[in-house]
Amino acid sequence: MRQKALIGVGSVVAAVGLFLAYLRMARAFPINGDGASNALQAWDMFHGNPLLKGWALSDVSFYPTELVQYGIVQWITGVTADQVHVTAAITYTMIFFIAAWLAKGRATGLEAWLRIGVAVAILLLPVPGTGYQTLLSSPNHTGTAVPLLLAWLVLDRSKHRIWTPVLLAALLGFGAMGDPLVTFVGAVPVIVVCAYRAIRARGAERWFEASLILAAAVSVAISRGFRHLLDALGAFQSPHPPIELAPLADWPHRAWMTARMVGVIFGTHRPGWHPPVLEVLLSLLHLVGFLVALAAFAVTLVRAVRGTADRVDTIMIAAIACDLGAEIVSTISVDLMAAREIAPVLPMSAALAARFAGPWLATAGRRKIGRGVLAGVLAVFTLTLVIYSPPRADPAEAQVAADYLRSRNLEYGLGAYWASNNITVTTERAVTVAPVTGGGDRLVPFCWQSKGAMYDAKQHNARFVVLEKDRPFYGTPEQAEHVWGPPVERHDIGKYAILLYDVNLLDGFPPPCS
Repeated sequence: MRQKALIGVGSVVAAVGLFLAYLRMARAFPINGDGASNALQAWDMFHGNPLLKGWALSDVSFYPTELVQYGIVQWITGVTADQVHVTAAITYTMIFFIAAWLAKGRATGLEAWLRIGVAVAILLLPVPGTGYQTLLSSPNHTGTAVPLLLAWLVLDRSKHRIWTPVLLAALLGFGAMGDPLVTFVGAVPVIVVCAYRAIRARGAERWFEASLILAAAVSVAISRGFRHLLDALGAFQSPHPPIELAPLADWPHRAWMTARMVGVIFGTHRPGWHPPVLEVLLSLLHLVGFLVALAAFAVTLVRAVRGTADRVDTIMIAAIACDLGAEIVSTISVDLMAAREIAPVLPMSAALAARFAGPWLATAGRRKIGRGVLAGVLAVFTLTLVIYSPPRADPAEAQVAADYLRSRNLEYGLGAYWASNNITVTTERAVTVAPVTGGGDRLVPFCWQSKGAMYDAKQHNARFVVLEKDRPFYGTPEQAEHVWGPPVERHDIGKYAILLYDVNLLDGFPPPCS
């Protein structure tokens, strides 16, 4: 009893420490237009518009998953730039602990601690730069790992309970409501793996595999039915992800880029934030974790084919294969910033590696070398986590434009998407900027992460336009002048052009998205 109490207290202390460390990492980058948009949507959800009526969201709505989490955090922080960082740190801390729990499995004693240690070594220290942006930023599929890991945890711990399929369907269905990735990385692997196992099984085992197949199929029906219900109730609009099969000739390049993306999330591909010697050392230590995960994948695959692999382990390698395979063969964006698409691969790989290496490390003899390597990696990573403090960035992109607008007491205007909602959030809604984009020779409403009422001349008096000179596809000063004529004043602040007018720019502006 005393030991359990000590473990509980230690876990709470570790959770608080990790949260603060990950918050520090999250603050190393300003919030972007996507995170700011999600913050405004969450605020609207919790302040009289729970269905987000009038909103046009992105192709991944995060409703009702991370938008609800944002809304809960806003009860404490309000709509602020730091709220995005706080939520990201909470999410990664949750993933860390759930993955460690899944890694432990049903092991006890030394083996349990070694399993947890392997998972911790892989997850503890995200790579600075792109790694922070991928794992510790606005909702971008990282949080999708939470319902996935919980679903695998249910399968692992509950075994053949009658309510196991019900919980599985509920978790996968809930996750897919907010992110369709759950269907392809959760439901599909369950169906494929359990179908293969059902063919080889007999009696009650076959019926249980069939029940899991049914649960995965029901999860898809739940998420699709939820979307139809929202449509019937007049809720937000969210386009389907534009995914097609990529040309065969593109697959080698896409495979190479996907490998680099894997390097980003595992920490083996580092953008040079530390002195070179430390860069090489940390990359090599992260490489150890990656190689263990790769070995776990290969061995589990062989065992799965032979019919001797654990069900959850087999599902996880299928999920990893689905996520990485989709990057290679489809038209999903493939670049280092697209590493967000494969973010769930990291915690699943960590759990898989731990479940593979833990039993090996727990045996006597030469396994002590492996334990020594694990202890050394954990020591170096923990020390780095404690002593390295990344420089804190501006709260948001377009911060200089936001500061200028606030200093001029300007309250409402239009702006390029990547700057607009950022300004609204970082000024805590003291300055509201409705997103626009270029359309031919003029500016038009941006039908993505925006609300129709933002463009209503009866509700708002827009007197300025903020445009990014290095992103002309979101609109140019020439396009603005084509619509409203020369501005009363123009101010160029950094990469931003701010045009001030003495008329309401929403009068006669094109109607919003319908």
